[in-house]
Amino acid sequence: MMRDDRRYILQWLSGMLMLLLLTACSGSSSEGGDEPVPTSKPVLKIYIFPPDRPAITRADDLGYVDATAEENNIHSIHVWVFERDKDDPDNSTKSLLVGYISLGNLTLSEGNGEVTMEITDAFANRVMTAEKRPRVDVYVAANVTSANCGISFAGLTNKGVTKESDLEPLFIGHNYFGVTSPVLGVPADGLPMSGVLKDQVIAGTSPVFRVGTEQRLSNVQLVRAVSKVRFIFCMSSSNTDNVAVNNIVLNGSVLPKEEYLFLTDDYNKVTQKWHVKVSEPSVAADYESSATLISIPSGTTTIKKNDDPYSYSYDGIMTGQAYETLINNGITQDKLSDLGTVYLRESDLALAGVINYEIIPYGTTTPNAKTTASYSMKNAGEFSRNHTWIVYGYFVTNGDLRVNVVELKDWVSSENPKEIYNW
Repeated sequence: MMRDDRRYILQWLSGMLMLLLLTACSGSSSEGGDEPVPTSKPVLKIYIFPPDRPAITRADDLGYVDATAEENNIHSIHVWVFERDKDDPDNSTKSLLVGYISLGNLTLSEGNGEVTMEITDAFANRVMTAEKRPRVDVYVAANVTSANCGISFAGLTNKGVTKESDLEPLFIGHNYFGVTSPVLGVPADGLPMSGVLKDQVIAGTSPVFRVGTEQRLSNVQLVRAVSKVRFIFCMSSSNTDNVAVNNIVLNGSVLPKEEYLFLTDDYNKVTQKWHVKVSEPSVAADYESSATLISIPSGTTTIKKNDDPYSYSYDGIMTGQAYETLINNGITQDKLSDLGTVYLRESDLALAGVINYEIIPYGTTTPNAKTTASYSMKNAGEFSRNHTWIVYGYFVTNGDLRVNVVELKDWVSSENPKEIYNW
């Protein structure tokens, strides 16, 4: 019996010795040094803000307008990080891709906008050992697909091969978010968004790095690449006649056929607010055909009534969000008719069109002759990306249509135009 106990004790001691040897081996590098074996690939963390949280504000703005949950949804996102050439940093043809990641169905919000991508060991070592850390440019595209923008990223994801200059020329084609196929609702793959952040240092130590400095992390601000127009109508309850809007047309000749996807990273200078594609700076953009018009809505719509149509006109004082809330409440309370929202490419010209309607006299079902009222923006170039434009029309007792065109931001009085606007 004692011999069996000794045999058991020897087996236990032998097993413990083997375990200690394995533990010691696992704590050393494969070369027998004191450095631990790397447990993970080096990564770069990038912080992205959604479009509903603008990174820049201006005191003379009328205020930001919230997007709807559907407009804010991010169904897919692509992120590229390019290393700027140390000898020629402003030459995008020399900036090579060091990291790329593609993700789907993200929720970006303050405190929850972090994307993590793997980077190569070679780049991580260069960050750690270089006298001056490499500087990078970050490009982000969300909800951009071949179906909704005509853009494919195939061949633009090869590390060390894809250049920054390969992304800069990408544009939304004239068959997308235009007048030939009007977008009257948020597409299934979402509204296209983009963001660019240039000339950033990298903070952190291997294996975890971040874009920015140790004191201030940098954030890529997403901006919707398209804008929207809303058409809202009502009529006075005192009007015994009825009014029907037959259609609303938008002149297609003011929409450029192509629009660049990515913004320039020029937030601190007075620049053009739009990103219309032209072949050369001195050449005018190519616009849609003047004969091409869109119609919103299709068919005849009878307008709702309320006791005070004028109260839904913009008073020139309230914030943009306050006015948007006023309009939305009127729709919910069945006092206003929402005749549709259309999403369009931005334009450096003034949007304009006509409203075709007819009066149906009290006690009859036969309308009078069709009548037309026009609407237009006050100034060219006010329809920049990520911008909301409301056209509000109300009918008074004599059947005339009063059109109140509302720009929710005062572009003209802004002292320092920026790339980021309200929605």
